[in-house]
Amino acid sequence: MIKKIKSYFCPKHKEKKDFSSFFSRASVEERRQLMENVARKANEDQRSMIERYERAGHETT
Repeated sequence: MIKKIKSYFCPKHKEKKDFSSFFSRASVEERRQLMENVARKANEDQRSMIERYERAGHETT
């Protein structure tokens, strides 16, 4: 009965959705997967930037 009263008057705290709380709560596998995805995306962005730079350089010469 006391649990029901407490749950009614003291609702549960909302879960934080920020980056630091993710690393506090996430499993090792989830953190590894996130970092791999970030690295892949960064590599794709760098490749596309280099390709754009090379195309622009060849067009001006």
